[in-house]
Amino acid sequence: MSWHHIIPASVLAGVWNYLVDRHVATQLREARVALRQYILLAKRNLTDVERVLDRIRAGSMPRPRTGYGSLAPLDVVEVHAITTAVVWPPWNIVEGPSSRSDDPKDEYLDRFTYGLSADETTRMRAIALLDGEFENFLHAGPMPGSTALRALSTAIARYRTFLTCDGPIRYRPEMWVRDAGAKWRKRRGGDPHP
Repeated sequence: MSWHHIIPASVLAGVWNYLVDRHVATQLREARVALRQYILLAKRNLTDVERVLDRIRAGSMPRPRTGYGSLAPLDVVEVHAITTAVVWPPWNIVEGPSSRSDDPKDEYLDRFTYGLSADETTRMRAIALLDGEFENFLHAGPMPGSTALRALSTAIARYRTFLTCDGPIRYRPEMWVRDAGAKWRKRRGGDPHP
C-alpha cells in the first residue's frame, strides 16, 4: 500500500513556494492573507498562525545587531513540519495499492470517482475545483500580483469546509481493480464490483 496525492505534490509545492516568495519579497497584504489561507488549509490546527507568518518573513531578513525585539526565524523542525503539511495535507491523500497501471505520478490530478462515501465524493469535487484554481495561480506568472493572490484566497476559503477531514481516504476494495498485468488501477464505470 501507498499514499497517493490527488492534486500533484508539485502543484502544492509550487503554490506554496510562490506564496512564501510573495509574502517575503513584497508588502502586499494579499500575499499574507493568501499564505495564511494556504497554511490553514494544509494544517488547520496550527496555533498562532500570525506569529508563524512573521517568523517566515523573519527568516529572510538580515539579523539585527541587537537582540531586542528580534523575531527568531522558524527552525528546521518547524519548517519541516509545515512543508510536510503543505505537501501531504490529509484531504489530498488516498491510500491504495503501490503498483498501479494508472498512476499519474506527479503529472496531473488523480481524481477518484468510485467506492467513495458521500462526503469523500464531495471532497473529491472540491479538490478538483481547487486544483483548477491552483493551476490558474501558477500560470499567473512567477510574481503573482494582488489580483491572483486575492482569487486564490477566495478559492481556498470557498472550498475549505469541503476539505476539512480527520485523515486520508483509506483503502477500500471497491475503489480498485486489478489489471491483467497484476497491477492495480482506479475503478471506472463499467468495471465489475468486487
